[in-house]
Amino acid sequence: MPARTLSVARAVARAAAWAGLPAPLRQRLALASTGSRHLAQAGSLCLGLARTADDAVDPAERARLSALAVDLLLWACGENPFSGPLATEILSVPDLPLPEPSRAALAAVAAHWCLPDAPEGSRGKGGGLAYFERLAKQRDTAKLAAFLAGQVAKAPAALFWREKALGLSLYAADPDARASLEATALDGLEHDSACADLAPAIAALRAQAAFLRGDTAACLHELASLGPERGNPFGPGFAPARTGLALLAAGDDAQALPHLFQALSAAPWQASLALVTADAVSGLRRARTPMPGPTLVLLYTWNKAADLDATLASLFASDLSVAGGRARVLVLDNGSTDHTPQVLATWAGRVGEALLRVTLPVNIGAPAARNWLAALPEAMAAQFLVFLDDDVDLPPDWLGRLGAAQAQHPQAGVVGCKVADHHAPHLLQNVAGHLVIPQDVPEDRPDLDFQSLTPNPFRLLDAHLHGPDWGLFDFIGPCASVTGCCHLFRRAALEAPAAAGGGFSLALGPSQYDDFERDLRMLCGGAHAVYQGHLRVRHRKRSGLAGQETGASGPNVTGANVTGVNLTGVNAQGNRYKMQTLHPRAEIAQHIANQSERLEAHLNDRLALLDAQAPDDIVLHQGEHGA
Repeated sequence: MPARTLSVARAVARAAAWAGLPAPLRQRLALASTGSRHLAQAGSLCLGLARTADDAVDPAERARLSALAVDLLLWACGENPFSGPLATEILSVPDLPLPEPSRAALAAVAAHWCLPDAPEGSRGKGGGLAYFERLAKQRDTAKLAAFLAGQVAKAPAALFWREKALGLSLYAADPDARASLEATALDGLEHDSACADLAPAIAALRAQAAFLRGDTAACLHELASLGPERGNPFGPGFAPARTGLALLAAGDDAQALPHLFQALSAAPWQASLALVTADAVSGLRRARTPMPGPTLVLLYTWNKAADLDATLASLFASDLSVAGGRARVLVLDNGSTDHTPQVLATWAGRVGEALLRVTLPVNIGAPAARNWLAALPEAMAAQFLVFLDDDVDLPPDWLGRLGAAQAQHPQAGVVGCKVADHHAPHLLQNVAGHLVIPQDVPEDRPDLDFQSLTPNPFRLLDAHLHGPDWGLFDFIGPCASVTGCCHLFRRAALEAPAAAGGGFSLALGPSQYDDFERDLRMLCGGAHAVYQGHLRVRHRKRSGLAGQETGASGPNVTGANVTGVNLTGVNAQGNRYKMQTLHPRAEIAQHIANQSERLEAHLNDRLALLDAQAPDDIVLHQGEHGA
C-alpha cells in the first residue's frame, strides 16, 4: 500500500467526551471496555437509555445514544466475528441505525451460522455436537481437531464448526496444531461467492491469528482491510485500536501512539484503551522500580515437585534486586510426600542462604500456610512480602514491575498482576478484579439465600475470559481484588486487624478464595488493591477446555470462571459459598459504589494526561502500518 498521510484532529478533549457519556454506561465501561459479551451488554444498556428517555430529551441526544450503542455492538462483533447468535440478536433490533457495510457483514455471519440439526425423532444434541462435547470433556485435542476438520469439510460454508475450531486453536500449545486449526476455521471461505460478505469477519480473525503468532506485518495487512475504505464494518475505532495494540505488542510505541489516539477520537467510550495509551505516553508501560526496602518472597507447596522446581528456576533466574540488597526466598513444604524435599535441598545447594526452608509434617491448608509464613521471624523483619504460587513462570523483571506499581500507589493494600495460561499465554486467567452483581439476579432476592449455591451472588468481572488478550488489560490501576497467584503486600497490611484485611481466613481451608476474601476485608478497612497489567505471570494450572459454551454468547474459549479456579471441585464451591455468607449484600453494594468512584477518578486522571500531552493534530504516516 502506498504511503499516505492521515490527519487526526482532536475535536474534543477526551475527558470531556468521556464525561458526556451517561453515568450508567461510564460505570460499566470503566470496569472494562473489552470482552464481546460485556460490550454487547453495554450496547444493550446504551440502546435502552436511548429508547426509554422521556419526551423532553432532544432527538439529537437520542440519535447520539443510538449511534453509540451501534458502535459498542459492532466492536463486540469485532471481538467475536463468527458469533452467529450475536449477529442475529443485533440484526433483530428494530430501527437500529447500522451502517450498510456492517449490516451486510452481520447478515452474512447470521446466515451461515446455525446449530447442528438433531436426528429426526431425537430429543438430544445432533449433528455431532454431543460427540464433540464428550471429546472436549476428555480434553482429546487431536481427536477434536480431526473431528472439526471433518465437520467443516462436510459443510464448508457453515460457521458453527469453524467457530469451534477457532476456540480450540486458542488452546493449542503446539504452533503447528494451532495453525492447522486456524486453517480449518478460516480457509476456503474466500473462494465461495456466497460467502463474499464474510470478508470483514475473516479479515478480523486472520489479523488475530497473525497477532497471536507474532506476525505483526500480516496482522496489520489484514486490519488495513477493516478501515474506512471498507466502511469500518466493526466501527471507526476498531481497526486503528487493534493496529496500535499490535504495534505496542511489537515494541513499536512511537508508531503505535497515533493509531491509539485516532481510535480514542473515534471511540471516546474506550476506557481500557485510554488507560493503555496513558501508560504508554507516561512511561509506566516500561517502568521498573526496585522495592524500596527488605523484601521476602514466600511460597508454600504440597506434592508438586516438578512444578516447584520450574518455578524456582524462573525465580532465581530473575532480577531480585531491592534497595540495599536482594530479596530472599522462603518456601514452606506443606507436608509433601513426593520429591519436594529433594528439590528444595538441591536448590539450597545452588543458591545457599538466598533460599530458606520450613517443613511441616502435614498439609495445614493454604490460608494457614500463608499466615504461618507471614508470622515467621524472617517475614517480620521484612518491609514487603510477596506470595507466589508454586506453579508459575516469572519474567526476569517481575519484581521490578511490582515495584513500579507499588511506587505509583504506595498505600495499596495489595499489588497483583496479570496471570495467563502457561501453554497459551494469550489466554488470561486473572486481571484487575472488579466486583459485579450478575445481571440475572432478581432485585427481590433475599440478602442471603442459604438454599442457593450462590447465597450472595457477587463475583469478579469476567470480560478477560471472552477472548484472547490483545493488550487491553496492560495498565496500572486500582481494583477491588487481585489474584493470590502473585501478589505483593506491605508487611503492615497483613498485620492490620482481621476486619481490615489482616491475615487469611482459616474458614476457607484447605484452599481457594482465601485471597479474594482477604481483599474484601481490606476494602472494609478503606484500602484497595492495585493491578500491574504490565507484568504477565504464566500459570501452569490450566483452565477447563470442556467449558466451551454453545449458547448465544458463543464459545468461552478458556472454560475458566471469574477467578481462574475450577469450580467443579466441592471444596471450591464450598469456599465460595462460605465467602459469600461472610460478606452481606449491603457491604458488597458499598464496595461497588466505592469502586465506581475510584475507577472514575483514576480514568479522569489518565484522560487529563492524554489531553495535556496529545498533540492538537496527530499526523499518521499510513503505509505499512495503515488501518
